[in-house]
Amino acid sequence: MFGHLRFLLLVVISLLIWSCQKEQAVDNRVYRGPKSELLGIDMVYSDSGRTVVHMITDQQITSPTEDRIYPKEMKLWFYDKLGNVSSQIRGDSAHFFRTDNSYKLMGHVVINNVLKGELMKTDEFTWLPDEKRIFTTKPVSIKTRTDIVHGVGFDAAQDFSTYSLRHVSNSVLTVDELPTN
Repeated sequence: MFGHLRFLLLVVISLLIWSCQKEQAVDNRVYRGPKSELLGIDMVYSDSGRTVVHMITDQQITSPTEDRIYPKEMKLWFYDKLGNVSSQIRGDSAHFFRTDNSYKLMGHVVINNVLKGELMKTDEFTWLPDEKRIFTTKPVSIKTRTDIVHGVGFDAAQDFSTYSLRHVSNSVLTVDELPTN
């Protein structure tokens, strides 16, 4: 009887030792997907309690580097100091680059200066919120109340209140009267 108990005890101890020595399989796979994904973004940027920019987009994907990708249409509204919409911007998609705090809007980008009644179209532009300016090196088309101006390269205040074209081409300009000397 003691022989069977010894044998049983020896088997149990052997199993315990064997199970303690068995190595756990380690999963060395690294997750390479997005850090987060948000849907239905409706965000307001303010300064001292005053709305400065309003942004709406359907989806935001945050990468492990903290860049944010907006794969669907993005709309922006800029407000003047009195709280009125001064300009509206839309693009098919956008990308926020964390390292230099810049946004790039891409695909059928339209900027509407509500106050001046001017409309600018391009394929992409970059917005630098810290510098409060936008620019592009792509072809642009600007329609004012009296003119249609085409060019390549564009620099502007973020609210589109002032702007300059780098290279003007194929434009239709109308003037009420020519200056006299």
